[in-house]
Amino acid sequence: MQNNYRGTVFFDLDGTLLNAESRVDDSVATAVHQLKENGYLPVISTGRSPIEIEAATSTTGIDTYITLNGAFVQSQDKVIYQNNIKPELVKQVIEQAKEFGDSVSMHSPTESFLSEASPFVEEFYRAVDIDLPLIDPLFYQKGDVPMVVVVSGGDSERYQEKFPELKFYKTGPYSIDTVEKDVSKMSGIKHLIKGLALEDKPVYAFGDGTNDLPMIKYADYGIAMGNGIDSVKDAATYITTENVNGGIVNGLKHYNLI
Repeated sequence: MQNNYRGTVFFDLDGTLLNAESRVDDSVATAVHQLKENGYLPVISTGRSPIEIEAATSTTGIDTYITLNGAFVQSQDKVIYQNNIKPELVKQVIEQAKEFGDSVSMHSPTESFLSEASPFVEEFYRAVDIDLPLIDPLFYQKGDVPMVVVVSGGDSERYQEKFPELKFYKTGPYSIDTVEKDVSKMSGIKHLIKGLALEDKPVYAFGDGTNDLPMIKYADYGIAMGNGIDSVKDAATYITTENVNGGIVNGLKHYNLI
């Protein structure tokens, strides 16, 4: 596998590489291809699962990705890292969600299932342009579950207080991404860089939300989107324009990557 890259560039998807319709603008796709031609490795770094990123990979040609918020890392067809939540913990989160009137979406690298239908579920999946998963409350007994998403209109703190061994990221109006506490986009980057022997190359990262904060802080060059939250902007080395206003292209140009 090629590892003579000049550097690695990590892209969050929602609110970053994707536009408001959860698609990649033509200008962004062109920029990513140019980035690769210039000797840099473009990498998707997202809370989405591998089966939910086709809109990005098909247009950009990106074949290396950190998915499920760092719990599943893959380059081409090689799995570099996977970290699963213990089945008993998944069960407890589902029970807690039921008590709060929420539901849980369980994600493996290849499948997703809901614990039950609940308010906000259809609206959440429509907003991110992902098909509504089937319901199977016992999926955690049958398959690996590196991440769950609590589908909730509430905040993440009430879950975080009850499950200190997990990390809960409020990533949208109705989504709380949940992984083991030591798993993050930053840890995913570390596994990828080690797996591809790219430790001595500069790291660039683009992001906008709470789950992007660890990688923005870790990167040599953290680029916050203009639509990003304040904490991401505060941690960034550069703030570009909004994702729908040339943010990716402008950020890449700022660092002379394209």
